[in-house]
Amino acid sequence: MTNTRCHTRHLLENKRLDPYIKQCLEDCLELYSDALPYVRQAIKEYRAKNYVDANIHISAAMDASTTCENGFKEKKGVVSPLTKRNKNTFQLSAIALSIMNMVG
Repeated sequence: MTNTRCHTRHLLENKRLDPYIKQCLEDCLELYSDALPYVRQAIKEYRAKNYVDANIHISAAMDASTTCENGFKEKKGVVSPLTKRNKNTFQLSAIALSIMNMVG
């Protein structure tokens, strides 16, 4: 998640960005920034064996990737520069959820 956030910041440095894409990237940056505390809390909950709460926090963080990707899809013809990273974030979150469901 932090890697995607840093990459998004880097993309936003491009002064020639389409205004719509720039707005989507800014939204994604905010989403991923807001998701980081959920990930940190999920780790704490997991270590404390509070798997239900950890699951809730990972699910909340997982939403960042789908919400980010969906923002680009709202305008026809726009391609997200974060699709691969969003998919990876979603899949890694899904794996974490699966593990918590197995141990919890």
